[in-house]
Amino acid sequence: MSVSDQLLDKYFKGQCSPEEKLQVLDYLNKVDELPTHLLSKDEWDKTDDAIIDEAKTEEMLNAIKRQTITKVYRLKWIKVAAVAAVVLAVLTVTLLNLNRTALNTVLAKNKILSIKKTSPIKWKSVTNYTEHNQLFTLPDSSIVKIYPGAELTYAIPFVKNKREVYLNGKGFFQVTKDKKHPFIVYAKGISTTALGTSFTITALEKSKFIKVQLHTGKVWVKNMDSMHHISAFSKILLPGKELVYNSLINKVKVSDFKSLSIKTENVLKELNFTQASLVDVFAKLEKEYKVKIIYDRADLAEMSFTGSLKLTQSIDTILEEIAELNKLNQIKTTEGYLIRK
Repeated sequence: MSVSDQLLDKYFKGQCSPEEKLQVLDYLNKVDELPTHLLSKDEWDKTDDAIIDEAKTEEMLNAIKRQTITKVYRLKWIKVAAVAAVVLAVLTVTLLNLNRTALNTVLAKNKILSIKKTSPIKWKSVTNYTEHNQLFTLPDSSIVKIYPGAELTYAIPFVKNKREVYLNGKGFFQVTKDKKHPFIVYAKGISTTALGTSFTITALEKSKFIKVQLHTGKVWVKNMDSMHHISAFSKILLPGKELVYNSLINKVKVSDFKSLSIKTENVLKELNFTQASLVDVFAKLEKEYKVKIIYDRADLAEMSFTGSLKLTQSIDTILEEIAELNKLNQIKTTEGYLIRK
């Protein structure tokens, strides 16, 4: 298909009809180059630029703006998002460190509180409601003779830094030796401290006198009742000495007391055994009770005893208990006691 030069000239000058325009466009799509004689350089330079109407121009401008501004905004948002992500990461790490620090602080406080918090003190009280003296053994194996109407109180556990008991009334104490844990008796504002000895304290509720009698060893007696304005005193007692405090006139007196009391109170003893052979047990009992115990060593072979024997018990009772534990027979004779299978 070819078109005339006149038709091409009309097309480039914008004078073609719609039908002619379609014909020329179809031709131009099929050819690579136009004939050079159609349009001279002077004519090309004089040719007016094609004019695009304002609506089309506005539409194209808006399209360009949308593409350009969208890319600029997208870039800005990417930068903002990146900065926000960095800030968020920093805040997250900071908050985690703060939370960890706060948690460690709470744990440390809880640990300190758990260390400072102590379990409630449990108290044990023993009162003698009878008309006879009663023997009581404390957890440290110390023996107390509680007189009628007297009350003894102590904390559980008994042994910590020191062994402490509270007495209301009269009591005799045979203290087990323990130099690392002093034994202290509190009675009506007076404290008596011992390491291992025997003494008697009388602190009756309605009496104005508080009395401390030392039988063996050594004790330290001092006042603890500052609320009642008691004159301060601190005394070391030796065996056979007696301290009497008169709470009515605030006066302390130390003097001797009768040796008969020493013999009477000093009978509280006990023998302690740990996996001891019965031969050794019987030998000590013979010495303490001044009796004869007859037995065949072969019958007692491989027999042992672990426990405490209070010498306030009769020898009959002690031998009967030992014989029963080891399935032995006890027979009392004119010479003493016979132990056999």
